[in-house]
Amino acid sequence: MSGRSELRGAPLNALRSFEAAARHMSFAAAAEELGVTASAVSVQIRRLEDRIGRPLFVRRHRGVSLSDTGARLAPALGAIFADLDRLLAEVVAPASNLIQISAMPSFAAQWLAPRLADFTTRRPKYPVRVVGEDRLVDFDRDGVDIGLRYGPGDYAPLHAERLAPARAFPVCSPGFLDAHRRELHDPGGLTGLPLMRDETSLRSPGLPNWRGWFDAAGVEWTGGHRGPLFESLHMALTAAVAGQGVALGLTPLVDEHLRSGALVRLFEVELASPYAFWLVCRHDRLREPKIRAFREWVVAAMVDRSANERS
Repeated sequence: MSGRSELRGAPLNALRSFEAAARHMSFAAAAEELGVTASAVSVQIRRLEDRIGRPLFVRRHRGVSLSDTGARLAPALGAIFADLDRLLAEVVAPASNLIQISAMPSFAAQWLAPRLADFTTRRPKYPVRVVGEDRLVDFDRDGVDIGLRYGPGDYAPLHAERLAPARAFPVCSPGFLDAHRRELHDPGGLTGLPLMRDETSLRSPGLPNWRGWFDAAGVEWTGGHRGPLFESLHMALTAAVAGQGVALGLTPLVDEHLRSGALVRLFEVELASPYAFWLVCRHDRLREPKIRAFREWVVAAMVDRSANERS
């Protein structure tokens, strides 16, 4: 009997349970996603294994792994369910003008949020929901329309459009500058001041950090820090705005603070980041009116900021 005839008429719940367990490599995580118990997932998978006459998982004391049959079946089944979910969303769900955007928290807070009123004014029929998160979302499952990412750009098979390069340089509040003009006369004076750091710059080698900046400025630095370490650049910049020290600002995230005067740039030395800011979405949705509207707006906004920077 062929595998095709063995699966014909297989219970949908069993197939769903297997696909979720294979994706998470965990019966418990699959159960949480499906809203059932882990034992219910196990029963469904056993039922499917009995139907096809082959094990789908190799069960071990500390977990499970896919069998050869399971490894062949899981990717194809995942693609089928993703297509089915997408079809149901298009056919059953009412058309929505809401634009769901996933953005790096620092970008969402520092650049996007201050400008969203302009988009709303220009395109009032498209309400926007922004979720700040660093993880790469699943565009088929998470309900996200557009991703705004800071990264190397390798987001295949998605459409990825480079919005802006990123450059890093020291910034501080005007009050902090006034209080430390003596030390801030030259780059070497920074070594004795509180330096705001963020974990974003520590996640990938080559991203701008204080050691790289001091090297570019020709300053010998022992690596000692008097300032705190923050989870995100957004937090580090907020601390700098509050006058707590000097942060390594990243364009375009610091644009609004520099324009408003909340932060001032220190020194001309800057580092070019190997990462850039990108707009990411599914290829087949590029022509959707709401996605096209937001894409056109954000590209124009980035062009405007570049023109202002040069003037």
